[in-house]
Formats: sequence, C-alpha cells, structure tokens
Amino acid sequence: MKYKREIEFLEKVEEQNNPQNERTKLNTDELSKLKQIHPNLPVEYLDYLKEIGSGNFRECQFKVHGHLFDLEDLGLEEHYDLENGIKFFGDNFSGDFSGFDFSKNNGLIVEFWHEDGTIYETEKTFKEYIREQMLMDENDNDTRVKTK
Repeated sequence: MKYKREIEFLEKVEEQNNPQNERTKLNTDELSKLKQIHPNLPVEYLDYLKEIGSGNFRECQFKVHGHLFDLEDLGLEEHYDLENGIKFFGDNFSGDFSGFDFSKNNGLIVEFWHEDGTIYETEKTFKEYIREQMLMDENDNDTRVKTK
C-alpha cells in the first residue's frame, strides 16, 4: 500500500461516521478507464483513488474527484482563459481547483485560484500535495494541532 500512513492519519483525525468524510474507492476497471482517457496521469493519483478513494476528507477540508475536469465542464470557460492541457482533480470548497498541466507532462500539481484566474505551479507531486491538504506534516502529525 502506497497510502498506508495517510489512511492511518485520516482514521486518527477524522470524525468517524461523518458523511462529510465519505469516500469511494475506484475499482480496477474504473482506474483502467481513467488511465486510458489520460495516459499521462500520475500513478500516485491512481493509487490514491484505489486505496483512499474519491470524496472529501477532514470534514470537507478538500475533495478529490474520481475523474478529471476542466473549466468548460463547469461552465466557466467564458469567465477565465486557461491554457489547454490543464485538468483538475480536486477542490478546496472555496472555488479553487487543483490539477495537472498535461502540456508540461511533469506530473506536478497546479492550482487554479478563482479570485484572479491564475494558475500557480506548486512544484509538488500528488502525494506531497495531498498530504499538505490533509494538514499532515512530514512526521505524520496534524498541523491543525499545535505541538510543543
């Protein structure tokens, strides 16, 4: 398992049985179809969908979708002008999206900020980025909790 530490972390910090934390694991067929549609999709994202699943975590801190989408899918293409090749996988419930820039084909995460329509390059892999969104530090501690 590639996400064992993250699964253990979520089990420790999330409210159990809270519907805001429901996730659905993708099966092999669903993952294969996603990979067929997007051949350059980072394996870390696919592993996440298989092991943790699509949906919200940390009481709607962040949502990882089980499919990729763009601004046209949301009906926002007339409001923002983005380069082709950017596909999103997640959102922060504040109108900002996270995704991949397939035109660069580097597998690193980009963020779309709706306030100004800017794409920011995070220089983070999917796993690094998702741990940050979980509020999980490099020692598997909850960054919401101040440690002494």
